[in-house]
Amino acid sequence: MSANILPGALPTRIKVAHGLGAVTLGIKESGLTTFFMIYYNQVLGFDPRVVSLVLIGAMVVDAIVDPMIGRLSDATRTRLGRRLPWLYGAALPMAIVWTLLWVSPDIAKHSTFGLFLNVVAVRILVSACEIPSISLVAELTRDYDERTALMRFRFLFGWLGGLLAVALAYNVFLVSDDPARSGLLETSGYTAYGLFGAAMILLTTLASAFGQQRRILSLPPPPRRPHGHSMLADILLAFRNPAFLALASGALFVTGAYATTIASTNYMMLYVWQLSDAQLRFYPVGLAVAVFGAFAAVGHAHRRFGKRDSAVGAALASGVIAFLPYAARNLGWWPDLGGWPSMMLLLSLQTLSLFGLVVATISTSSMVAEIVEAHEVDHGTRIEGVFFAGYLMVQKFGQALGIFLVGQLVAFAGLSDQVRPEDWPASTAAAMAWIFAGLMILISVMAAIGLRRYPIDRASHEARLAALASTGSAAADSQGPRP
Repeated sequence: MSANILPGALPTRIKVAHGLGAVTLGIKESGLTTFFMIYYNQVLGFDPRVVSLVLIGAMVVDAIVDPMIGRLSDATRTRLGRRLPWLYGAALPMAIVWTLLWVSPDIAKHSTFGLFLNVVAVRILVSACEIPSISLVAELTRDYDERTALMRFRFLFGWLGGLLAVALAYNVFLVSDDPARSGLLETSGYTAYGLFGAAMILLTTLASAFGQQRRILSLPPPPRRPHGHSMLADILLAFRNPAFLALASGALFVTGAYATTIASTNYMMLYVWQLSDAQLRFYPVGLAVAVFGAFAAVGHAHRRFGKRDSAVGAALASGVIAFLPYAARNLGWWPDLGGWPSMMLLLSLQTLSLFGLVVATISTSSMVAEIVEAHEVDHGTRIEGVFFAGYLMVQKFGQALGIFLVGQLVAFAGLSDQVRPEDWPASTAAAMAWIFAGLMILISVMAAIGLRRYPIDRASHEARLAALASTGSAAADSQGPRP
């Protein structure tokens, strides 16, 4: 048994410091899913299929690299431990490439390949920070509920980072001086948005690493790896693990649902729901309620229903709730489009749907940590980095799925060219609404089917911990007393 985890509850300051490490991911995800497509499509004039292919291609490259980053992180041996050197080393390069994505539109507009390389650099550098950071969940504690707590803080800070960027975008950076034109369709605010995100990325990544440093340095060293164990062998072992395969098959669609929702948000708000800039400013409020609500509820849900059943129920509920407003709109059961009653009702249902997706995402992410001990029982090694990298790789394929679907939907709806909302046919808006609603139901059902096969619950996890403790005690006894 490895003894590389200190016993007892984690101090809140460690949970906060660990959570800060997810701010970078939150800013990256909110930018690439919420604003990137509409910026490069409707502002800079790219075909939406080209934009979606750039994003998907970058995700594929990133996904291929992720397991290698995880394995290299597991194998890193420095006086700062396995993970911290990655956090300290990635912070500044991440901030630089993020800035370039938003402040060089003239270059990007004339070079699709240059844009692709920029997005690839953003994604790989974020992974070089995120994978080592999230791998610490399995190192800092073995406790079932403490791991949920770490994930709660991680997702709280991740979503708060993204939420803060989104809120400032809608309320400050992307507000038009012309009441007749949406600020989302003007270039001027995107530079300020990019610079703000870069500053947040740099500061929070360094603060997270420094805040955890003393605790990480106090951990005993991890067990030595068997001689000759290769990177490829570890990656193949991870992807042959039945629990990991079940989790991956469900998490793919949980992430796909979230990516589809967020990537389509600005298109739906402008072209289907006909919301104004003033109404769009309330959208971050719904996000905040969903995030804080999930942060408060997920621990109770895990204690009562377990992680798997919490994820299944939340995913199904989210899909059904996401379907309702679009069906009601098209069937004539909805208030007048563009009015405040319409906006408030839509925001309420969106918030409930997002709440379900956040609960499902926190639950699936927390489930990865228990697979680490299942693997340790079977193989005698801990490969946290490989498992979390594999999970993040699956998430990226889910994001690619969502962005691909939105790109195809936008192209189908005739938004390949720059179009003002008032010039768009009502019949096309109705068709777009039905397709989106159907997709959300289908994706949520697929997520539930995959997650139902995940076999690890609290009882089986605690049984493995007992087995590992027994093995460790026997090994210590066989060595006899130390001189």
